[in-house]
Amino acid sequence: MKKLLITTDLVRPSALQRLEQAGFLIEQNTTGRLLTHQELRQRVQDADAVLCSIGDSIDRAIIDAASRVKIFANFGVGFNNIDWQYARSKGIFVTNTPDVLTDATADITMMLILAVARRYREAERLMRDGKSFIGWATLRNLGIDLRGKTLGIVGFGRIGQAVAQRAKGFGMKILFTKRTPLTTDLGQQVSFETLLQESDVVSIHTPLTESTRHLFGRREFEKMKPNAILINTARGAIINEADLVAALRAGRFFGVGLDVYEFEPTVTAELFEFERVVMMPHIGAATVETREAMSRLCADNLIAAFAGQTPPNLVWQTD
Repeated sequence: MKKLLITTDLVRPSALQRLEQAGFLIEQNTTGRLLTHQELRQRVQDADAVLCSIGDSIDRAIIDAASRVKIFANFGVGFNNIDWQYARSKGIFVTNTPDVLTDATADITMMLILAVARRYREAERLMRDGKSFIGWATLRNLGIDLRGKTLGIVGFGRIGQAVAQRAKGFGMKILFTKRTPLTTDLGQQVSFETLLQESDVVSIHTPLTESTRHLFGRREFEKMKPNAILINTARGAIINEADLVAALRAGRFFGVGLDVYEFEPTVTAELFEFERVVMMPHIGAATVETREAMSRLCADNLIAAFAGQTPPNLVWQTD
């Protein structure tokens, strides 16, 4: 039998059953936490395949230890956690789970935009403290309307376009950046500088690469409108969080919405100081339907790899 190491407990039972029926002997991490680098290095040594999560760092040391591994099937659309080029040079497949996260991530993006714009966190706390609610008041917790505002989308792939579709329903004007030219009725393609300067809301949907790491820092924040909203549901390290904290302390934003963090699972402690920072625990894809679909794609990739086929979601096909 083929030994499959699964590092996450997110894989749905239907996919586990399929994999067992396909002849995989499953060893699953059930600790409720990420494996340490040392634990992961030890466990991959006798594995024939690995189903890993975006929290696992699959670096050269792990890949070198995985002498029997034929495929790393990543449970997530992003794959910046894997040195896929090195794995490829070793003849190891690396796959991800594209497309199926689009709607769930776009939905939570809009949720964060609305939560920040309407100051949800402050209003909800006001209700829960049991003391502050005094009935309808005209000047308390004033938010801002989305209709007529400009949404700048950084990265206009599947998720960025899905966000644009939703935002147009709120009457927002859409600007976007993309590496290649695109003509679409969803919005207007502009330069990064123009997007920063003209957007009332900036939402990040670009992959994390060496060129996008710290794409947002002090310089970019200073170019944004002084009362803008910043949203990140992509990857945490696209934002320099030290610079973000400094900008927040300088009062540069109307508010910020985050579902991802630069040093996950650690969150920069200073972010908790700000009432107008809405934070979610990286749950952009956390719906039953999406987890089922992600699990199914992982199983498809693993089964194909051991059936002598090219897995359908090789990451270098999307690079």
